[in-house]
Amino acid sequence: MLKNFLILTLKGMRYRPIRGWLTILGIVIGIMLMVIILVLSSGIKNTITKALQTFGSDLIIILPGKENNPIIGILGGQKFKQKDLLDLEKIDNVKFAAPMGISTLNVEYDGEAKSIMVHASNWKKYVEVLESSQGIKLEKGRWPQDDSVSEVVFGHLAAKTLFKKEVSVGDKVIIKSKRFTTVGILSEIGEQMLDNVVFISLDMLGNLTESRGASSALIKTTPGANINLVAEQIKFQLSKQEIVRDFSVLTPEKADRLVGGVLSIVELILIAVAMISIVVGTVGIMNTMYTSVLERTKQIGIMKAIGASSDAILSLFLLESGLIGLVGGILGIFFGIISAYLIGLIAASFGIRGLFSFASLDFFGLFVVLFFTFIIGVLSGSLPARQASRMEPTEALRYE
Repeated sequence: MLKNFLILTLKGMRYRPIRGWLTILGIVIGIMLMVIILVLSSGIKNTITKALQTFGSDLIIILPGKENNPIIGILGGQKFKQKDLLDLEKIDNVKFAAPMGISTLNVEYDGEAKSIMVHASNWKKYVEVLESSQGIKLEKGRWPQDDSVSEVVFGHLAAKTLFKKEVSVGDKVIIKSKRFTTVGILSEIGEQMLDNVVFISLDMLGNLTESRGASSALIKTTPGANINLVAEQIKFQLSKQEIVRDFSVLTPEKADRLVGGVLSIVELILIAVAMISIVVGTVGIMNTMYTSVLERTKQIGIMKAIGASSDAILSLFLLESGLIGLVGGILGIFFGIISAYLIGLIAASFGIRGLFSFASLDFFGLFVVLFFTFIIGVLSGSLPARQASRMEPTEALRYE
């Protein structure tokens, strides 16, 4: 019986291929979006967690802007007084405070100019943060020793790929019309932002931009310190300054929660878009099945006349609508995995690795998605199938 149903169903789908594939397309798009979210979400979270871990478990980050959206404060150009940040060193269990500046400046090398993200801080403090807290080492050269000299350290990718000619230790570069000497090249970190920046002293950045403020700060705590308690003390101390009224004091744990919350919102938005696409697909299946019932009215009459029961007719159309959903699910999963793989390759070419891995595929989750599409197809075709099963043979045979 089931074999006969499948044969009849496949013949019916083959009879109207264009309409059938257009119906399936709506399901494919929605399922493809869901699979991309399912496959990439863990990779995105792991990548961001790994990036946050580079800040070190003994570091506290201070940024302008409210804690629920510190990026707005940074983009808004708010800056702290360096003195207000350095005064934080008086707090117990604070080893040092490193005011930082970030700016996008024009860097010229060998006659070629590029806009590059420039990171700046006190060399001595920043080197300790990079080496002891973040495990970042130099591949070539040395760290600058004096904040007043025009020396620069290049990130790994910035030195090797940014210009046509690779930047080497000892080469001269021009940053905003001022000549700097390259004294160091960082080893590859695997984190896009740090691999593609150049580092100078905060004093030099202030001379270039004519601004003496700091856009952020890194606070290094002493070993064994209660980092959450220190963060509260920093927050209280900074509340006394009047330059930046809204600021964020982020511990690694709090930063992780903040990023997780933002990712959850993005996932919900993408899932909502996917569900809308699936709803459109289910309406398409229902419309296709109603049309199929009308086109096959005489066939239904013949089947009933030779003994087919109403349940058999109902099962036939439910199986057909379920197969439409199932085919859409299979194609959606296939194209979703391929799309996620391509996204992972593109991200890797920009230095963001680990977004996609075949080993991390959740096959149980993909099976659930596949079962979900079959059920959606069956439910979408239930009303047309019920209409077909209730037809009277004599009326169906007279239908033109």
